[in-house]
Amino acid sequence: MALTEAQRDLRRAHVNGGAGVIVSGLAWLAAGATFLAAGPKPAFVTLFICGLAIAPVAQLVGKFVFKAPPSGPGKKLEWIAIATVPVLLAGFFFGYLRLPAEPHAAIPLVAIGVGLRYLAFPAMYGGAVFAGLGAVFIAAGAAGLAAPESVAAPATLGLALVELAVGTMLARQWRGTA
Repeated sequence: MALTEAQRDLRRAHVNGGAGVIVSGLAWLAAGATFLAAGPKPAFVTLFICGLAIAPVAQLVGKFVFKAPPSGPGKKLEWIAIATVPVLLAGFFFGYLRLPAEPHAAIPLVAIGVGLRYLAFPAMYGGAVFAGLGAVFIAAGAAGLAAPESVAAPATLGLALVELAVGTMLARQWRGTA
């Protein structure tokens, strides 16, 4: 089977990746709200807990909200998402290490990990959207590390809004092709 056919199947089964991006955006939104209400440490914990739920919740959203069909031949490409989990966990690990001394640096480090993981998603879905999303997360994470502490909470909320917008766009595109 051709790579493009497998990618097309995966886009069909995963709402162009939009279900996962929307759910991730909601996780970042929860972390941003927690950041504003309680500070960077509880926000980090919120992002970690919500992050654990992204994949299963996205599957449920795809199945029950969007009524997406199950993946067929494209299922072979799903290993890319699994293989890149260590990159994501590394972002959380390095963020966790910075929590005691520089709590405002923790979430930007997670953003870099998320961005690096997104860079692998064009191989799963095709197209450049996920490369762009990865670049945004990496840039926001790097800027968050270099910026004053006061930028961390708005940056977290900004990443949430970016994901919600991109996820909505992907889902709308999927509806047009489904």
